[in-house]
Amino acid sequence: MLKLIESLIRYEIRQNVIKERDYVYVRNQLFNLLRIEPTDQDISYESIGYPSDALDPILDILEEQHILDGSKVARDLFDAKIMNVFAKLPSEIEDLFFNLYKKDSKLATDWYYNYMKALNYIRSERIEKNEFFKTSSIYGDVEITINLSKPEKDPKSILAASKVKSLAYPKCVLCAESEGFAGNPSRDSRDQHRLIELNVNNEPWYLQYSPYTYYNEHAIVLSKEHRPMKINQKTFENLLELCEQFNHYLFGSNADLPIVGGSILSHDHYQGGNYVFPIEKAKTLDSWKKDGITYNLKKWPLSTLVIKSKSKEALIKKAVSILDKWKNYDNADLDIKSYSDDTPHHTITPIARIEDGFYTLTLILRDNQTSDEHPLGIFHPHADKWHIKKENIGLIEAMGLAILPARLKTEMAFVKSYLLTQKQLPDEALKHKDFAQKILNEHQIDKDNVDEILEQAIGEVFVSILEDSGCFKQNKEGISAFKSFIKDELI
Repeated sequence: MLKLIESLIRYEIRQNVIKERDYVYVRNQLFNLLRIEPTDQDISYESIGYPSDALDPILDILEEQHILDGSKVARDLFDAKIMNVFAKLPSEIEDLFFNLYKKDSKLATDWYYNYMKALNYIRSERIEKNEFFKTSSIYGDVEITINLSKPEKDPKSILAASKVKSLAYPKCVLCAESEGFAGNPSRDSRDQHRLIELNVNNEPWYLQYSPYTYYNEHAIVLSKEHRPMKINQKTFENLLELCEQFNHYLFGSNADLPIVGGSILSHDHYQGGNYVFPIEKAKTLDSWKKDGITYNLKKWPLSTLVIKSKSKEALIKKAVSILDKWKNYDNADLDIKSYSDDTPHHTITPIARIEDGFYTLTLILRDNQTSDEHPLGIFHPHADKWHIKKENIGLIEAMGLAILPARLKTEMAFVKSYLLTQKQLPDEALKHKDFAQKILNEHQIDKDNVDEILEQAIGEVFVSILEDSGCFKQNKEGISAFKSFIKDELI
């Protein structure tokens, strides 16, 4: 245990999380937390690559000592407490961040991102377990991740969570009150979580990074007030303001309606990061200019319009006009309906960036209707693709980066074996039988090409899911209607 503690302390000194001057204090704090008899003897250590290299064996020892109950949740709660010993106070973090920001916003975000990785809030070693690949399509390359980083709850953790009284504090996992929150079996620890307070259009917002980042510097910006998400003029203003504050980042918002929105609609928030998504590389179907605004209709499975202007105000005004028109747009021939009685169906998934002096908004039209044939959503993954993904298509996936469930790693291993041997699929993979048979019908499979062909097939299902989610389909009728909607009604 002593060698592991020493290795962790030396790692954090190397990462500039603490200084050599902090050594004795931090060691004493860890001795107390880990119930170790204090000592001043010199202790050997190993150079480690991640905090988890020391944390995992420390947690193993605590389980052997019956200090932890062996559940995954108990381990995560306790390792956050260990790492909080190294963490600076929020005010100190902000001072360091903004001192760097005065020089360059990228210097500030680089430091903050690396600091949160070194504190193990961003769990880098788990994220690197995610599977990632690209596949080609008529829309350009799309990107696929199989999300293996966030551990599924084990039976002990589920049992412990069932015994925890429901909390009203913090109201949700995004609330600013989560900063430093100790967590419990039903709520992740935020012990070493640190936020950066921002002023966005004269309102308090907070910047943080996702603990399980899906792309480079996966940032979250959340409102101080716990309020529902809403796509309106303020959304466009805030996204572009954030791009001005961090001009090396893209910022976007999930839609604000169920089915087409993200997983947390109860707290107003945006996502951003230092990443170029497939949607940004998509080709243009049609382009025109008017009144200082450039319009690009994109060749993309989701109905996507990109508008650019040197004038932020003009761009925001036009985005609001498009949103208002879309909210009330009906097209019975294409199953597009804006309202059912007083229930709205239409909204927009917006994305903002500043490029070459131009303000840019990418507007993705969304519709959350359901029907008897498609009870989970007409413009949602249809049932024949649920074997790959059944969940909502949110902001990240709308931009062309699939986040697929961890179960696929095991299930696709069975599919691969089936493709090579045609032996019966086990029960847990039978849902993929038609998918696998289609691959066999279309390809000559051998051990040298099976992985590439299987990945391409998964990518094709993801593209088909995006096509299901598109309101104006990428066919002659759909493209014509989309052009008509934009040109005739808006310009």
